[in-house]
Amino acid sequence: MSKINNQNLSEIEWGIMRVLWDKGVLSVKDVWNKLYPNGEKAYTTIQTYMDRMIEKGLLRKEKIGLVNFYQPVVQQEKMMSQATDRFVSNAFGGSFGHLAAFLVGSGKLSSEDINKIKKLINEAEGE
Repeated sequence: MSKINNQNLSEIEWGIMRVLWDKGVLSVKDVWNKLYPNGEKAYTTIQTYMDRMIEKGLLRKEKIGLVNFYQPVVQQEKMMSQATDRFVSNAFGGSFGHLAAFLVGSGKLSSEDINKIKKLINEAEGE
């Protein structure tokens, strides 16, 4: 599966993926507790999302005893790269340079962010 269809992932689905990338293999209850510790969404809502994500090829499910455990099928870097490519294509005409200029000019980067970016640029220029 070379290209994952992540263009229609909702905020909830991205949240589920982030939890699973961070923790590995979890039950619906574990994911629900991580995302909504105060019960802002129903447990069954998260279960429905996760089952649909299996159909999308994003998750795998394994039943152990009476509990279903889910794990991501797709690597985080791959999904983030595809989502970023799509975003840059749509918002910046495919120009990552325009994206970088926008971010720098937005005033939303902390000095720590700017220093990290400078370090990455210096390392890239040294290669």
